Amino acid sequence: MELRTLSYFLAVAREQNMTEAANVLHVTQPTLSRQIADLEDELGKKLFTRTSRNTLLTEDGMHLRQRAEEILALVNQTEDELKNDTIDLSGCIRIGAGETHVVHLLADLFVKLHDRYPRLTLELFTGNADTVEEKLAHGLLDFALMIEPFNVEHYNFIRLPEVMRLGVVTRDDSPWAQKDGITPEDLNEMPLMIPSRQSANRFDFRQWSQGKVTDETLHIVGRFDLIGNAAHFIRAGFANTISVDELLQLETGHLKFVPLKPTLSLTAVIVWKKYRLLSRSSTVFLKELRQCIDEASEADSQAQQPS
Repeated sequence: MELRTLSYFLAVAREQNMTEAANVLHVTQPTLSRQIADLEDELGKKLFTRTSRNTLLTEDGMHLRQRAEEILALVNQTEDELKNDTIDLSGCIRIGAGETHVVHLLADLFVKLHDRYPRLTLELFTGNADTVEEKLAHGLLDFALMIEPFNVEHYNFIRLPEVMRLGVVTRDDSPWAQKDGITPEDLNEMPLMIPSRQSANRFDFRQWSQGKVTDETLHIVGRFDLIGNAAHFIRAGFANTISVDELLQLETGHLKFVPLKPTLSLTAVIVWKKYRLLSRSSTVFLKELRQCIDEASEADSQAQQPS
């Protein structure tokens, strides 16, 4: 299977028409049709369903499309790393992150890096934790920012210094918005939308509540992928959700964050694949990140010393 053939396949998948794809690729339609037919013969799978007007992906074709996009993205990334690994630091650092205000640490870091290395660029992918980890595992990301608890067994990692409180986001006029903390009894009573991703279900609410909160006791009325869209349902009064603090612009959205009681705090980690050869730009990023964390820890220690 050649990279050029994969490029041809993706063009047909995007255009959904063999003639239009041939025009985009600047090849003849018979040449393109032959390439696709040879690919189907090589794989022993039918990749497209052809009609009089369209060329549509089969189920096998949709699976190949996902893998082909990953393969070609990885090839382009490798080429960029080899071309840009020069004395004048350049290139692109690819970071995936879920929704958390801790991203501001990376933003502050990149301001410093970009001032020093103007040719250095950033590609930031935002998605749920499962999608981010999948892209990291496939080599499409250099680093990922993950909220703990997270299984770091297969990764190298740096724990970030900030601590995030876990709580409930609710309408600012709901009965729970008037409380100073959400108890296990409150959590069992309120309608909740919860994240659909598996990785978000690692919080041990049974232990936090001393057995009062379980999957069976919670009143689940919906699930969501990213909290930005779920906020509209919270604002409408349909449900509440469990979230970390400082995630939504609550002051402009008629929403309120109320921490759990007793307090439940989380941390975040920057992770990257073990045994992967890092580009020079990624190596510099890690060095600067460690330095920033050390400086923040030293500042905290000095602040806690009696005057």
